[in-house]
Amino acid sequence: MRLEFIDVKFKKQIILPKEYLEQLPKKVMLFLNIQFHDQYESIKKQLESCGIIVHTTRPKHAWHDGQILGCSVEDWSAVDAEGFVYIGDGLFHPKALLFKNDRPVFIFDPKTEKTRVLTREDITAIVRSRQGAKATFLVSKQVGVLITTKYGQSRLEPAIKLQEKFPDKTFHFLLADVIDFSKLEDFPFIEVFVNTACPRVMDDFEKVPRPMVNLDELGIVW
Repeated sequence: MRLEFIDVKFKKQIILPKEYLEQLPKKVMLFLNIQFHDQYESIKKQLESCGIIVHTTRPKHAWHDGQILGCSVEDWSAVDAEGFVYIGDGLFHPKALLFKNDRPVFIFDPKTEKTRVLTREDITAIVRSRQGAKATFLVSKQVGVLITTKYGQSRLEPAIKLQEKFPDKTFHFLLADVIDFSKLEDFPFIEVFVNTACPRVMDDFEKVPRPMVNLDELGIVW
């Protein structure tokens, strides 16, 4: 089946409020949702007009500089920035910037025109869950490996490498298009799950019947 991805554009012009600009650090990285991205240059100029140095980059899997995806969990410590500027709605995307970076995320929602600052404290529960899941994996023998057939998320070959790296464990490979947490109850013998799909699946850890760890957290490159 052929898939087409069509961008939906936000029609209203985005003007960053003065009080938002005044709270920003002098060096930032700029990220936007795709529906706001056609105003990227305009927003960048607004920031620069206030003396703010704006660093631009293109995350993995993104089509444009500054485009943020939910799976954009990357380490930006090499960039000389003191924080992130996120233009978009919701908290799912900006939280992705915090998993490997201890810098604040300054949010401006063009739809509500509200602002907010996120820090590492806002993902504490998720981080603790991941740490606990990894510890459980290391002492477990029966491991379920979740593999999706979704385009861009299917990682069968890296998943198979688990058998080589951890020969003392028994791996059960579970393949599906959509990962349905409720279906995982059908495998009561599995002690821990390894997620090879979108790493942000882990955000819903409370819905998973047993601990779940991401593949990259086990030292296997996606």
